[in-house]
Formats: sequence, structure tokens, C-alpha cells
Amino acid sequence: MKNGCLNLKPLTIAFIKITFKCFGLLPLPILRFCGKCLGYFFWGLSPKYRFQFNKNWNQAKKFDKNRKLVNSKKLKAVVHPTVFFLESIKIWTQVNCNNFVVRENEGLLRELRGKPQGLICLSPHLGSFELAPRLVSEVMPMTVLYHPPKMPELNQLLLEYRTKPDLDFVATNYSGVKLLLKVLKNGGSVGILPDQVPPRGAGKWTPFFGKMAYTSTLVVKLAKITSAQIVWITCLRYKKGWKFSVELWDQSFFCKEIDENEILINLNKKMESLIYENPEEYLWGYDRFKKPKIN
Repeated sequence: MKNGCLNLKPLTIAFIKITFKCFGLLPLPILRFCGKCLGYFFWGLSPKYRFQFNKNWNQAKKFDKNRKLVNSKKLKAVVHPTVFFLESIKIWTQVNCNNFVVRENEGLLRELRGKPQGLICLSPHLGSFELAPRLVSEVMPMTVLYHPPKMPELNQLLLEYRTKPDLDFVATNYSGVKLLLKVLKNGGSVGILPDQVPPRGAGKWTPFFGKMAYTSTLVVKLAKITSAQIVWITCLRYKKGWKFSVELWDQSFFCKEIDENEILINLNKKMESLIYENPEEYLWGYDRFKKPKIN
């Protein structure tokens, strides 16, 4: 026990690395099949996961005007977390994932690369948000804000797998946010999960699927300070791999006269539309409506 956190022994770390390497060698279809089997097993054994999933799914279903949240997609969404995890192992252990990716509108990134005001890339807990920053970093250097796990050794292991020459990660704290601002002012790009629940004092309560959710104000503040462009990045599953796409966000409402709350409402509405279009690839088990913690 160190600083109130459990520690992973060196042998455990070595075992995890060997296991990851073995799983990473498996063909993607086999990994996805294993993920589905594991997902249904976990669904059956975890009342907590079933409760949180159904709670979020049913909340979103109340406002599903186009009836996207059908039972067939729910069955796929149930197993998404475990499929996503096994896919991530392959992503972490593969030197190059280009053979598995179809790119859509990637030229937009190249057009925005090197702009003096920088670029903010948003990717909610949808699809493979592990692969998305890797693909962006192939076009331009990127710094991603992330929430470190409590175990220091696990955090170090994940950073070892995630970090690349043009891809850095910074923790969700004052120093991390300060570094993001520096990156943008130098014309670089940053990556943020906009539906991550921020620490207390770093967000506002804003409607999300008709229920108040504590929403980070960081994106708004960074955009207003730097005038950076904002793009939405998605990396969605398809039969041979993933489909990577980039969409420029209309920031016409980012003017001084517009209240911050209204911008956050627009932010959440955009996330809702992305999730409704791809409900089977959202992490419905994530406690999006929880109360924020003190950082």
C-alpha cells in the first residue's frame, strides 16, 4: 500500500505485458468474438453494471425521437466495453494499425494543422477513443487530457502503451490544463473527452439526455482564450477494423455575448446526436450523472 493505493508487483506487471502481447497477436475478428462472450458473461455476473447501463439507456430512450435505441443495438451495446478493451490491447501492442482503418475527411486535419490558434479535438466515450488520438498524431502532434488510474504502476503501464513520439498524455489537474493551454498557444492540437465528469469547480450542471449532468467547462474556456478550432473525432467499428472520421464543429455561437451555459448545452446536444447515431458503441455503463469529486 502506497499513498492509500494498491500496488502492482513487478511480476504482475510482467504477466500483464505478456498477456497483452499474446492477445494482441490474435486476429481482430477473434478478439471481438472473445470480447462479446466476455461481455455477456460480465453482464450476467454484475448487477451494478446492469443497473447503471439500464439507467443511462432508459434515460436516453425517453428522448429518442428517431427510435435509434432498439433492442438489437442494446444487445451490441451491452458487450461494447469488453470488446473495446480487447480491441485496445491490439491497438496498444500493434506497431501500425493502418491496415485496419478507413479514413473519412482526414484532409480536414491537414488543412487545420499548424494554425497559430491550435486545434481542439473532442471524442466522447464513443467507439475506439483509444485509437482516435493515435490516428490524429499521425497527422499532427497531439496532447491528450486523461484521468490517471489510482494505482501508480497501472498508470505507468498505460502511459507506456499509449504514449508515442507525437502523442503525449497529461493528467486532469491544474498542471495538465496549463500544459494544454501552452500547446494550443504554440499552434498544437489537444484531445479531450468532453463527457468525462470533471472535478468539483471545473464544470456546470447542464442537461444531457434530459437529465442534469456535471459538464466540463474546459473546452469552452480553452476555445475562448485561444480562438482554437474544434473538431469532433470518431473512430467507429466496422467489419474489417474502424472507420475514422473528422467533423469541424460550427463555433458561430462562441461569441462573448453568448452565455457559457448555452455553449455547454450545444456541446451536450452534439454528443447526444453522435451517441444516438451509434448507440451500440457508447459506454452506457459510465456514470455520467455522478456528483463530481474534489480534485
